Amino acid sequence: MFNFLNSLSTFIIAPFKKRKINYKKFYATPSLYPSELEKNELLSLIHNNKIDDNIRAIRYQARNISTSIALINGYFETINSEIYGDNGIILDLHTQDSNLNKYIENLWWNWKENIPYSHIDFWDLESLILLYLKRDGECFVYVNESVDGLSVKIIDPDNVDETIDNGKNIIKGIEFDTNNAPLAYYILDANQEVLRIERDRILHFFKRHSVDQVRGISPLSSIIYPVMQKDKFKSAELKRARLQSEITGYMIKNDNEDFVPNIDNGEDIDNEKEIRVDTQVGKMQFIDENLKPYFVESHNATNIEFFIKQTDKEIAKALGVSYSTLTGDLNEVNYSSIRHGASEQRREFRSLQTFIIRNFHNKIFERWLLNEIKRGNIKPNDYRIIIDNYTFKPQGWEYIDPYKETNANKIALESGQKTLSDILREKGKELDTHINELKKEEEFYKILSSYKKKR
Repeated sequence: MFNFLNSLSTFIIAPFKKRKINYKKFYATPSLYPSELEKNELLSLIHNNKIDDNIRAIRYQARNISTSIALINGYFETINSEIYGDNGIILDLHTQDSNLNKYIENLWWNWKENIPYSHIDFWDLESLILLYLKRDGECFVYVNESVDGLSVKIIDPDNVDETIDNGKNIIKGIEFDTNNAPLAYYILDANQEVLRIERDRILHFFKRHSVDQVRGISPLSSIIYPVMQKDKFKSAELKRARLQSEITGYMIKNDNEDFVPNIDNGEDIDNEKEIRVDTQVGKMQFIDENLKPYFVESHNATNIEFFIKQTDKEIAKALGVSYSTLTGDLNEVNYSSIRHGASEQRREFRSLQTFIIRNFHNKIFERWLLNEIKRGNIKPNDYRIIIDNYTFKPQGWEYIDPYKETNANKIALESGQKTLSDILREKGKELDTHINELKKEEEFYKILSSYKKKR
């Protein structure tokens, strides 16, 4: 038996011992050996330019589809309401001194309504910050201290002069020091003159895709082509349908007859008459016997709905929202699917809220605080207390199914899986604010109870 197995293994393995395996060829990826059909597409992936090289062209394309394509325009309206809600992102000061909390919060609120040297308020600034960030991929904010208060203005990315670029310490309108940190920005003013503005007056933030990236790229860059494809496909189908509805027919001269039929106005059509090439609804055009008409075959777009739906799903995924949120299509939605989709996109929204708070609200508030101390509106001794005890409260969201989710939170709270702070934070509330509201309501119930007893 042993001899049989030994001879069998020799019979199977022996041929392979004589073969020399080219391991370099064996481990080569198929994309490096494309067929003629796929060569151009695959080899084009090798030409990888720097991210910053085409930011202006991509930005213009993104701005175009954000205003001309209804779906993308609606996305920006939706995301603005989802990120900011009704009141924007609210300052919550929680020091031990309740009077100081109220004073600073009111002072901040009054400044938000009347920003010096600005024709828009803070809520409009928030909306523009989000628009530039999600459409253009980057945001520039000019900040300047003054005796009238902190001045804040948005700088359009187009006004950062990208032509000023020496390829060394100045790249795309931004000057860098020896540590590759921004040193100054070259900004075009209203008269198209270039101003060099120091870095301490500019807030520039964007989502990085590479460590050496100096400018932001539009998040819409991956969907520009699919959006335009879908738009062209819809437009082509509409034009084809319109053309087919407008073509009523042609009349061709019969070789066995010596007359030409009267068309429209009752006059005979001369054989030398110029041939008409236009088509009108309800009209019958005459074609000479030497010309044969060919009609474009009608195209029944049976897959247009699938193509549009699939494209919209890919666009929604790239934008970080659910398909139902992007399109408003709830036909295939149930509780489980909408809950999963909402949970996924809310994580995206919270991440975006945190990014904006960290790069805009926190930095603006701390500069505003220093400016108010210089103006004498805040005591210098209170600075450290305020800095250590402030947060910005973002927009929360309503429950998808209040009964189920409230019971789930109750079980999580009782089992120790969640704290009350966790539950309130999901709703966009802080614990101390919630407790203060409960105390106020308790006082109100006491007054209401005593009023009922008197009656």
